[in-house]
Amino acid sequence: MLGVLWSIGWLPWRVRASIGRHLGDLIYRFNRRRRGIVMVNLELCFPGLGKVERERMARDYFHHLAQSSLDYGVLWWGSSSRLEKMVKIEGMEHLHRCQEEGCSVILLTCHTVALDFGATAVTRQIATVGMIKPVRNPVVEWLMSKGRTRYRGRLFLRRDGLRPVIRALKKGMAFYYLPDEDLSHVKSGEWIFAPFFGVPTATITALGRLARITGAAVIPCVTWYLPEEGRYLFSLSPPLRDFPSGDTVADTERMNRELEAMIRQHPEQYMWSLRLFKTRPNGAPSPYR
Repeated sequence: MLGVLWSIGWLPWRVRASIGRHLGDLIYRFNRRRRGIVMVNLELCFPGLGKVERERMARDYFHHLAQSSLDYGVLWWGSSSRLEKMVKIEGMEHLHRCQEEGCSVILLTCHTVALDFGATAVTRQIATVGMIKPVRNPVVEWLMSKGRTRYRGRLFLRRDGLRPVIRALKKGMAFYYLPDEDLSHVKSGEWIFAPFFGVPTATITALGRLARITGAAVIPCVTWYLPEEGRYLFSLSPPLRDFPSGDTVADTERMNRELEAMIRQHPEQYMWSLRLFKTRPNGAPSPYR
């Protein structure tokens, strides 16, 4: 399969996009479990949409997921010049300004289908750290880690906690941070229920604490697939003002609002197949059962 992925990476982007669209249709049709998770999430987050509109968004999500997955052949094995053409960057001046002022940076982002393309693009510019949970297949895990650390990227295991991240931030490295998961099961992780698309969501509270301890600026950023161009856009916004506030609940709720604002730009490209609302208030059953 890796050989097939490598071979597909050499095809013109329009051909890869066509293959990805057909592959996405197959995933939508036959992966009932994953499709079910996506539909539950869309129903909870977009109650104002009709069933047909949610199904259309779900199909578009699987199309983009498949298309970006096929592009990993380029991300992992393509030349540096090819990668540079593949990912367009906007707003890098916000990050450089923080560095010039001697301020470390937390890059606040979310799980879009294109997130690894943005991560690779930023590690070509500055030294960056991230946190991962290893996947089950050791070959895939090795390859993904190798691709993510291809330039100036470094990875820490989630189970090791935030201490390695704090040390890296104090050394001037940027932290590529994805808090939009249900991490209530992580040991020693502090979390609360905070609104996310109007749904009480188990949300990790580490962002405000990290920013306070390290003095880091928090820069929202997001990566999108540009279907009309066959490449990706990594976009950085100005640093958050008056953050952290010192109020853990307020800072966590603001973080979720920032993530939600990013996702609403292209909701069909957000990773709705995550079980975002697995943990419910008052011990209520998971909506994914």
